[in-house]
Amino acid sequence: MSFIFGFIAAIVIIAVIGAIFMNRMGKFFFLRNKSRLNFEDTLKTIRERIEDNTRGWFTESEKDFNLAYQKKQKGELPFRLTVFKIGNSDLSYRVNSAFPAVSTFMPAAIAVVGRKDGSVDIYRKNTGMMGFFFSGVVKEVMGKEVSIGLNEILTGAI
Repeated sequence: MSFIFGFIAAIVIIAVIGAIFMNRMGKFFFLRNKSRLNFEDTLKTIRERIEDNTRGWFTESEKDFNLAYQKKQKGELPFRLTVFKIGNSDLSYRVNSAFPAVSTFMPAAIAVVGRKDGSVDIYRKNTGMMGFFFSGVVKEVMGKEVSIGLNEILTGAI
């Protein structure tokens, strides 16, 4: 009988801890780095690093969210926000051949946020951590190769 009460108590404790920390777990899916450069130079450096890379990365799109919101008459964000959508055909082909559902995580994205105080944050998906949830080629590509590629693209800014 005491085993059952102990087991139920353990389940309740685990549920309470899970409920407390669940809403904080989302931040682990993203990486944030402070840029050493101002906003415009950060954008320029990222553009150049994508253009000059030798691993097959290319820009699919670059979006200035403030400009897009102004065009739609939505107002302006309290910061500057530009997002790069970048792809790599070699890596995406390997992943999609193995597990096409992962295509929902593609393309990779880099968000650059310029704050009013002049600081610049760079955000991206934590593909290294996400890779641990998979096996085989998806784990290798997401957990290793994409992380290495994004780190190289951000070299000079972080």
